Amino acid sequence: MPTNDFTSKLLEMEDILVNDITSSDTELHISFSLKRKPHTCPHCSNVTEQIHDYRTSIIKDLPLMGKRTFLHYRKRRYHCPCCKKHFYETFRLLPKYCRITTRLSFYAIHLLKNRYSVHSSAKLLGISNSSVFRRLKDIRYPKPKHLPKVLSIDEFKGNSGGQKFHAILTDAHNHQLFDILPTRSQTSVMQYLLSFPNRKEVKYLISDMNQVYRDLALQVFPNATIVIDKFHVVRYITWALENVRKRIQKQMHPSKRKYFKRSRRLLLTHKSKLNQEGLDALELMLLQSQDLAVAYHLKELFYDFMKSTDRNEASKKLKFFILSTQASGLKEFDSCLTMLGNWSKYILNAFDCPYTNGYTEGTNNAIKVIKRNAFGYRNFDNFRNRIFLALT
Repeated sequence: MPTNDFTSKLLEMEDILVNDITSSDTELHISFSLKRKPHTCPHCSNVTEQIHDYRTSIIKDLPLMGKRTFLHYRKRRYHCPCCKKHFYETFRLLPKYCRITTRLSFYAIHLLKNRYSVHSSAKLLGISNSSVFRRLKDIRYPKPKHLPKVLSIDEFKGNSGGQKFHAILTDAHNHQLFDILPTRSQTSVMQYLLSFPNRKEVKYLISDMNQVYRDLALQVFPNATIVIDKFHVVRYITWALENVRKRIQKQMHPSKRKYFKRSRRLLLTHKSKLNQEGLDALELMLLQSQDLAVAYHLKELFYDFMKSTDRNEASKKLKFFILSTQASGLKEFDSCLTMLGNWSKYILNAFDCPYTNGYTEGTNNAIKVIKRNAFGYRNFDNFRNRIFLALT
């Protein structure tokens, strides 16, 4: 049997008297009591040593040596001769009305921070899901006091709190999560942003091509430059190229259709990244249709525009791309022309801005993993706490 001093150090508990230790293959049971000492009555502040009775509580603690650990705590109930009331002795590792030690609760939060799901954390520690959720609700991430100078805004599908989409705000300069909002509606996001006193200090607002965010920026951030992340624009070009491929593919013999579908990566990959075998296969594909060859050429022109090193160079290449697209007569690229007509000013701002919303997009992907591991969250506050816990 180990000495009380050794067991006390092992359990990191002071002034305990170990009475018994029993062990099985999966569980460890430690019976103990605290050393007797005078206690102050919480009702009248009188100091007393009179014991009324003893009661034993079974408490779940951190796993020890790979086994679930249970503490059988024989706690004293003191009697106060002054006010005639009874009270329990204090035990710092056990909050009032709890059957789980404080350090076990903290470890559950630690697991959540390492992107374990609530269910996985609870199962590993041998506690209920509701116990982990209670600890999660104890965490508070208050609203920030000041806006960052470079603000990135986006939305993601959350399906919590009765809202399908939530807004996410990040500090694009410091690569930090700023806040998660319960809805992406223009009214609620504007109300949130207007509550900050330093709105005039925001230099850049980075977003995708969402008109709501552009209108917000124009009204809320008078000194900010609106930047559309240029990589969001690429999707329009690749979608147009894909639509041309699908149209041509439908007109082909079934055997060629299958080849075209499997070889779509050749069309989407930048020409400079293809090896000789890929270039030969690409040339064979483009020989099948003049429209496909033109669409591919337009895609390469846009990729060249993306490589521009400054705004002047980008502006020239974008104008040439627009003229070439108009001359092509491909209906699939009409949406690209409309998009560029509405957003080209803000797209070109990206070549003067050293920031992108890449961190925001990466954060969105991490949030998807958190949501998928938990099979979704119904309560928005729990979802927000869970995101901050894992990503900050």
